[in-house]
Amino acid sequence: MSLSNASTQPGAPGKMIAVGGAKGGIGKSLFVSNLGVFLAQLGKKVVVVDLDLGGANLHLYMGVWGLSRRIDDFLTKKVPSISDIMTPTKYGPTLIGGGGGKLGAANIPFARKLKLLRALKTIDADYVILDLGGDTTYNILDFYLAADQGFVLTTCEPASYLDAYGFIKMALHRRLTRLFGAESDCYKFRDREVEQLIREFVLSSTSSNNSQMNHLVDLMAESAPTHLGLVKEVLDKFRPGTVVTMVREKDEVEELVSRLDKVSKKMLSIGLNHFGGVPYTDGIQKSARDLVPHVAKSPDGAFARALRRIVLRMEMA
Repeated sequence: MSLSNASTQPGAPGKMIAVGGAKGGIGKSLFVSNLGVFLAQLGKKVVVVDLDLGGANLHLYMGVWGLSRRIDDFLTKKVPSISDIMTPTKYGPTLIGGGGGKLGAANIPFARKLKLLRALKTIDADYVILDLGGDTTYNILDFYLAADQGFVLTTCEPASYLDAYGFIKMALHRRLTRLFGAESDCYKFRDREVEQLIREFVLSSTSSNNSQMNHLVDLMAESAPTHLGLVKEVLDKFRPGTVVTMVREKDEVEELVSRLDKVSKKMLSIGLNHFGGVPYTDGIQKSARDLVPHVAKSPDGAFARALRRIVLRMEMA
């Protein structure tokens, strides 16, 4: 399928993409802004959303210096609809700006989070791209898990890929502990004893580096065989997409991805989908400083070519 022909039906919610990674400074906003512009250049209807509610800055990467409406305004009912906080940008995508930096802005209550998630899923666009904060709070993990495609970004720095693995682990744990949540399709199968078993395993694996996910499978097989299939389905379907940013040497990427995939299979019983890397060049960094998406300046450059490969792989996934 060619990129130019890939599209959702007009008037229908499109593909939601979440971009996370448990560390700041790895280029999430730079990646989101350029991916959004690249898709818009292909003729797609794109909405980029800043969900770093405590330190929103995606609007700057999109060339927007001031926002008249933000997510806060929708959550506090100052405006009735998610469409009322959308800001056009000159580079193609429409922007939904994050919180205004107020104390506690990132700690939105569960009910408001669900309200926002439901609203995001109604947006009429081919792609809705979520720029997540650099941490593993429940809110960030829930936004990540709600997406059709989740990307976890990392650089080749050891601290960065360790944080990337930590994000993947916490996201999987959150998926399991919310298996019977009110927002889950499995709510009708809720069993409090199974819930407790999963929570105790997650708690023990959080405090110990030696707990492997196959131990939970064994526990389920012994203590709750009727629900074992649900846990196995979570593990089968949970396939985070990795993207390595600020790449200088290709060999570094291959080694890093292999290491991440190996430890994820061993400790978490899941595989990863690697979508590729995006380069580090002086031009890209200058574009970031100038607050202009690099692919708007260089639509045929190395960064754009890397994004094309990522999008092609995403469409085939």
